[in-house]
Amino acid sequence: MAKRKGSSRRPQPKHKKSTKSQHDKRSRLDQPNEKRRKTSRAKIPLTGEMKKAVALMQKVLDRRIAFRLSIVVAGMLLADDRRTVSAWFVHAGVQDDWDRFYDFVAATGRTSGKLAGVVLRLIVEKIALVIDGKLVVALDDSPTSRYGRCVEGAGVHHNPTPGPADGKWLYGHNWVTLAVLARHPLWGIVALPLRAMLYVREKDIPALTDEYGLEFRTKHELGVQLLAWFLHAIRRLGIDHRVWVAVDGLYANRPFLRPAMDLGMVVVSRLRKDAGLRDLPPANSHKNRIYGHHKIDLRKRAGSKGGWQEITYHCRGQEVTRKYKTFLATSKLVSGRIRVVIVRFEEGGWAPYFCTDETVGARDILEVAAARWAIEECFHD
Repeated sequence: MAKRKGSSRRPQPKHKKSTKSQHDKRSRLDQPNEKRRKTSRAKIPLTGEMKKAVALMQKVLDRRIAFRLSIVVAGMLLADDRRTVSAWFVHAGVQDDWDRFYDFVAATGRTSGKLAGVVLRLIVEKIALVIDGKLVVALDDSPTSRYGRCVEGAGVHHNPTPGPADGKWLYGHNWVTLAVLARHPLWGIVALPLRAMLYVREKDIPALTDEYGLEFRTKHELGVQLLAWFLHAIRRLGIDHRVWVAVDGLYANRPFLRPAMDLGMVVVSRLRKDAGLRDLPPANSHKNRIYGHHKIDLRKRAGSKGGWQEITYHCRGQEVTRKYKTFLATSKLVSGRIRVVIVRFEEGGWAPYFCTDETVGARDILEVAAARWAIEECFHD
């Protein structure tokens, strides 16, 4: 029997949300159980620097529920296998008031911005984030596989790392994540995730709008919101360095680049090999002219034997020497000029990168583009 060819179309979840539970929590709260055991501390409480850090985070929470944060974090550190919320509670020693801890987790999620601000302050106090005069952050999205008949906010997304037994798609949540990049003396560039926002497909929004008032936002809009939050938080800490943003080709898009540039940030990204670029306008052209007369074909530029130079730069923990070309171009992505760098790898392949600041050198662009890989390693871990 011939093997059936799989469809390339995105599959859709076949389940429908069940009706609301017949058990009303309010009726249970009206009849308190005096014998109910309450959890006041973790089975193995936090100590040392972790205890101090969590204590600072508790200050931004409601004091009536803040004590539960140290208990939940202790359970997170002790949990193994599938690290679900229920596993946290089991390893933390949560007793009969486990439902209050579920409410606490939901309430904590609504204050993620304040908690992330505290985490950023702790990082700044411990780690030097400025690398060679640059404050670099990475932004990317990654899906997390989920299981169950109906998981709110979950949908079918592209599988970024399909294995031999995996498909092109997976069912789960998709998180747009912002991470600050730091240099470790032994491991090189590492990504420290600060905050993530849930991306829900527009097709899945109507089921959540009535209950939560959720509005659809693209990945680009979520990314810009994270960058605006980070810029505000880092300025409050007294750091006035210019922020560099390392992203992949998905965010090399006008709806993301223009707002990021308006925030005063420098964006470094991969460029499509068929990108619509033009040369610079002639010197004697009208002052309002943005684009040149001639198109730039990146494949022809990369295939040409002339114009290549050698450069040595820091790439993923080691110094590498490669050939490159760099030039200025105009693009509709930013409605202006960009710096383009074409690098040729040892096996003969090539890749184009660009920077929204035309005055930046090729070395800085290639090093920031290589540092972006740290967030991919963070997702893998």
